[in-house]
Amino acid sequence: MSLRKAINAMCRQCAYDDRDVGSAAQQIACCINTSCPLHAYRPVTASFIPSRLLEVYRIAVGELDDRARRLVRYESSGAVGAQNGNLLSLELIPKAGSEGSLQ
Repeated sequence: MSLRKAINAMCRQCAYDDRDVGSAAQQIACCINTSCPLHAYRPVTASFIPSRLLEVYRIAVGELDDRARRLVRYESSGAVGAQNGNLLSLELIPKAGSEGSLQ
């Protein structure tokens, strides 16, 4: 396995959740774990990151690195454009510590 494929696989295993909103590429691009030694080398191949996706993940644009920040697209609609379809409404996501939270 090449180094690039190994890094891609590690990032996908760490950052991607197929039950969450956004594509694998979008989720990996939104990674803000700067303490990871692979962070600077993670694949940032998403064609765009909807601003609503950042709202769902509770990530400020300023927390993203330059590569990911350039991909942010400000939209008023909730479409992700990924295999998961439309973004969930923020009201549907349980807050930490609330009843029904997935902690």
